[in-house]
Amino acid sequence: MLTHHINNFLSIQSPKTTLQSLLQYHAYIITTGHHSTNIFISSKLISLYAYLHNPASSKQVFHSFNGYRDVFLWNSIIKAYFSNGMYPHCLDYYDSMRVSTALLPNQFTVPMVVSACAEVGDLVRGMVLHGLVFKVGIFEAGSAIGSSFVYMYSKCGHVEVARQVFDEMRLRDVVAWTALVIGYVQNGDSEKGLRCVFEMYSSTCGGEDDGRPNFRTLEGAFQACGNLEAVNAGRCLHGMVAKSGLICYIDVQSSIVSMYSKCGTPKEACMSFREVPVKDIKLWTSIIGVYGKNGMH
Repeated sequence: MLTHHINNFLSIQSPKTTLQSLLQYHAYIITTGHHSTNIFISSKLISLYAYLHNPASSKQVFHSFNGYRDVFLWNSIIKAYFSNGMYPHCLDYYDSMRVSTALLPNQFTVPMVVSACAEVGDLVRGMVLHGLVFKVGIFEAGSAIGSSFVYMYSKCGHVEVARQVFDEMRLRDVVAWTALVIGYVQNGDSEKGLRCVFEMYSSTCGGEDDGRPNFRTLEGAFQACGNLEAVNAGRCLHGMVAKSGLICYIDVQSSIVSMYSKCGTPKEACMSFREVPVKDIKLWTSIIGVYGKNGMH
């Protein structure tokens, strides 16, 4: 009964949860003796402290656990650091899991660790994990695994390898498409990036893939149009975005303004700017750039 009560409290994760209330309840749990042997309670405490941006407390909970640490618990501490942008610590815990136990990463471990490799630029570690994923046969366990490798290789400048991984994926979600588009654009191949966007639209309309372009995809797409000065492609995308409802994202609006400016059509940039009801600093910066580039006052 007591364990059930504790589980119910820990299952509630809302904006009302505060660090002080969690610390108080954690102290209460310690008095019951459940904190160091119940893996569910420990995992939830780790997750809640991470949610409240206190991974140091997550670490204390993890190391105070006296039972068998399964991959579920290891994933909790890895995620605690990953979700707070502390990627080196995330990788350290993954290494500890591999060195100190016989556990293998699962479909939840891999995307976090591979994405952490991307963020710190650790291509070698990512490639080793890529080999392990194929060895244990979990590449197709979820689209998140393939997407994370596409992101990692793109981020590390190996876009063609990212494309190979992408082509091997049975189910391609918006994360994989977006990673590939942005990878091409950021690595100087805007033409392939733009082609990839239209390929994405074509495949999703045909029902072959899971996911339509999101605002991140479109940022990359409009950047590609601007880099190529491909105003007709940009206009086409602008129309498609307006129909999809994604035009409401301020980052998309800013990228549209910037695209028209790079394409040498400042009037369209200004028209797009005026159509935005609420303008943030990024959008104002974009339109100021339009005026500066085109000698407008």
